[in-house]
Order: sequence, then C-alpha cells, then structure tokens
Amino acid sequence: MKPSTTIALLCAALVQMAAPAAAGPDGRDLHAYWDGRCKDCHGDSAAFARSTLRVDQGQLAGRHHGADLTRFLHNHYLADDLVAPVTAMLAAQVTTSPQFKEHCAGCHGTAADFARKALVLRGSVLTGKASGKPVADYLATHGGLPAAEVPAMVKSLQRVLQEVGG
Repeated sequence: MKPSTTIALLCAALVQMAAPAAAGPDGRDLHAYWDGRCKDCHGDSAAFARSTLRVDQGQLAGRHHGADLTRFLHNHYLADDLVAPVTAMLAAQVTTSPQFKEHCAGCHGTAADFARKALVLRGSVLTGKASGKPVADYLATHGGLPAAEVPAMVKSLQRVLQEVGG
C-alpha cells in the first residue's frame, strides 16, 4: 500500500471515530507549528479549516484540492511526518463548533495558549493546573456556558491539549 493511501486511511479513521488528534512526532506542538509555518498565509487554523475544508465520506477535503488534499499537504511546505497529525487536527476543527472562541477567547486568548498554560490531564480527566479541579466541574460555575455544552467544550479542550503536546 502506498504511504499516501495509508495516511488517507488513517485520517479517515480518525475523523470517523472523532478521536482527539495527537501531537506531532516527538510531542511537537501542532498549533505552534501551524502558527510558525502556515498562519501568515492561511490565518488561524480553526478559521481556515471551517471556511475552506470539509469532511467528505470520512476524508478531509479542500475546496481547491478535493480528495488530493493529503498529497497537496505533502507538497505544500508541510513536513512529511506532520501530514497525518495536522490533517487530523484540521479535520477535528472542521467538525467542532467554535465554542472556545465564542465563549472564552475574550478572557483566555486562543484555546491552544490556554491549554498550554492552564490545563493538564490527570488520568483521563481534564483538569485545571491552578485549581486542581476537573474542567467539567469548573465550567459548571464559570463563564456562563450552558450545562448542555460543557461536555463538548471539555472534549474540545482535551483534544487541543493533546495537539499542543500536553
């Protein structure tokens, strides 16, 4: 099987399972990589993903590159070992609502910056570094997020923490 086919299948499986994207190789911060290599031309990764990409039959696709998006990323300044994790990150952003930006960014900046400095996984529980409280419990009384939206916010923040190498 060709490496590009293997990568495409991996990305499709990640999207279909809605699994959190992992950090890049050696725990590389995917958001820092995007900001350093891609942001000048493409802007914020989540805004870019939501405005120009889509998930089509379990695969991330672009408006201009369709099903060849993985091949395009290989040839468009993205290190080969980052194609799969960045693709998974972008796919997750396409399929996740911008809750953090809408509810939290005004005080906490970007989700990636917030995750780096304020969040930690204790076992499988997303926890605030300063408070030591599970984020789900903290959000019950902080920021005015409707209770029904708390699980999705926790899942999104946990994914971002993994993407930044936390």
